[in-house]
Parts: sequence; C-alpha cells; structure tokens
Amino acid sequence: MLRASVTLPEDLLKEAKAFSGKNFSALVTEALRKYLKEAKTRKALKSFGCWEDRGKESVAVVNDLRSDKGRDYAKRHH
Repeated sequence: MLRASVTLPEDLLKEAKAFSGKNFSALVTEALRKYLKEAKTRKALKSFGCWEDRGKESVAVVNDLRSDKGRDYAKRHH
C-alpha cells in the first residue's frame, strides 16, 4: 500500500467521511476502482468500428497481419 495526498472540496470530503465511517480509504479505493473500470469500458467501446474504413472485414485484416506472406525467415539473424 502507498499513501497519497489529494485535495478535495470540503463539502465533498465531509459527505464522503459521513458515508465511509472510519474507513475513508476503503471508500476512495472502491470509488477509484469503479471509475477506472467505467473509463476502460468507455475506451473499449470507442474503439469498436475503427477498422470499418479498411475495406475488409476485421477478421481478414487480422488474418493478413498473422500470415507469413512476404516474410523471409531465412534472412533473420538470432
């Protein structure tokens, strides 16, 4: 665990402490986890449809990226 210092509006802090009782850190942890989960979901949803302008189905694009076509493994040095 790490300690962190944050600045909050006084009214928000008082209300949060009233709800959290003695464990304000648990309230902040829960709220931050929920916020981050929702932010990640929003980010993922924004990415849907990004490949629509490629002219191919997404599966075809991924298969092309995964194919060995055009790779010359004999010239690779390890």
